[in-house]
Amino acid sequence: MTDGTYLGPQPVAEVPDLAGPLEAVLEQWQDVRRWVAALPGTTRVFLVGAGGSHLNVQAAQYVLDTGARVPASAVNSDEFFFRAPPGVGPGAVVLLLSGTGETPETVRAARWAVSRGAAVAAVTLKGDSPVARAAGTAFVGGSGDANQVLLQFLALALLEREGQDVSARLEALRALPGALEKTVHAFEQRAAEVVSVMKDVPVTHVLASGPLFGPASVLTSCYLQEMQWMHATTINADEFFQGPFEVIDSTTRTIVFLGEDATRPMGERVRTFLDTYSGPTCYLDTRDLEMPGVAADQRSFVAPLVVAALVARLAAHYAAQRGYALAGRRYMWTVDYAITS
Repeated sequence: MTDGTYLGPQPVAEVPDLAGPLEAVLEQWQDVRRWVAALPGTTRVFLVGAGGSHLNVQAAQYVLDTGARVPASAVNSDEFFFRAPPGVGPGAVVLLLSGTGETPETVRAARWAVSRGAAVAAVTLKGDSPVARAAGTAFVGGSGDANQVLLQFLALALLEREGQDVSARLEALRALPGALEKTVHAFEQRAAEVVSVMKDVPVTHVLASGPLFGPASVLTSCYLQEMQWMHATTINADEFFQGPFEVIDSTTRTIVFLGEDATRPMGERVRTFLDTYSGPTCYLDTRDLEMPGVAADQRSFVAPLVVAALVARLAAHYAAQRGYALAGRRYMWTVDYAITS
C-alpha cells in the first residue's frame, strides 16, 4: 500500500471516554418515549442510513424484527430514496442515522420521507445538521455509542407502544456506561492479539449472525477497507455454507463474532467447521465478556452495542500495528463521486 497516511507502527490510541456520553444520553428516554407515543399510527418502520450508519441501525432493527408486530426494514439511504417504497407515507415511521448529519444521501432520504407524510426522526451527533433539519425531529448523542442507545430507545418505545414491558431492557441500558468502560478496557490485550494474527492476511473474512452482523460489517467495510485498504468481507454465518466456505483451507485465517442471541447456533456451526478445516481463527465471543451490572437475560440485547465499541478498539490496534492512521483516505471526500442524474 502506497496511498494513505502511513506513520509506521505507533503506540495504540488510548481508550476514549465511553461512560460520559452514555450517561448523558440516558436522560433522553422520556423525550424519545413522548415522540413515539404521539405518533398517530404505525404501519411500518424504516431504519435508514448510509455506510457505517446503515450498518449501525441493524441492532435496533433486530430488536424490532424479533419483538414488534409492525414490520421493520433496515435500508441504505439511496436504496430507500430510489426504490421509493409505496409504504412510506402516513403511518410509516422513518428513523435516520447519520453521525455527522451531513451525509447527502441521508439528507435526500429524509426530505423525501417528509414529503410523503411519514413520521421522520434523525439520530445524529449534531442537532443543527442538514439531516436534523431535513427530518424536523432529531435526537442527539454525544458519541457513536450514545447514538446506538438512542436507536435502541426508539425501538423500545415502539415496543412499549404495542403494550410490551421494556423495563428490563431499559435497566440494561442504564448499566451500559459502567459495563462498557470495564469490558472495553479488559479487551485491550485480546484486541492486540487478534490484530497480530490478522493484520497481514490477503483477505479478511469476518463471520457473524443476528445483531452482531452490523458491527462485524463495520469492521470490514469502514475500518479495514476504508481506513486500512485491506481486502475484507463480512459473511453471514449461514451464507458461509452456501459457497464461501469453499475458499477455506489450512492457510486461511478468519474472525468469527459469536453472540448470545437466538442466532448463536449459526455461529457454533461455523466454529465446528473452522476448527476442523481452517488455519487460525480468532473468536470474539460475547460469552467471554464480563459486562458487569448487565442482567444475564439482557446480555444478548446489549451485546451489539458492546461489540461495536470493541470493533473500534480493534481498529485502533490495526492502525497502531500496521502504521496506517485511521484518518487516511484515497477517494472519500477527495474526489467527486456524487450521483449526477
